[in-house]
Amino acid sequence: MGHTGSSKVAAIGDLVICVDEARRHDPDTSPEHPKRFIGLVLDKSISVYKILVIGSGKEVYWPQNSVYSWKVKE
Repeated sequence: MGHTGSSKVAAIGDLVICVDEARRHDPDTSPEHPKRFIGLVLDKSISVYKILVIGSGKEVYWPQNSVYSWKVKE
C-alpha cells in the first residue's frame, strides 16, 4: 500500500490511513498498538487530528504529517 494521499486534503468526516512513522520498521506487531490503521477524522487543529479508530472504536490524537487520505479528492 503506497502513501500517495496527502494529509492536507483530509477533512472532518473523511476516512484516513494513519501510520506510526516512528515504528514503521519495528518488527513488533502488537494488536494494541498497530503501525497502521484506518480511522475517521472527528476533529482537526493546525497540526493534529482527532481520529476514531475503525475496528477498536478508540479515539486518538494523531499528527497531521502521519495521516493520509483514504481516497484522493480531485
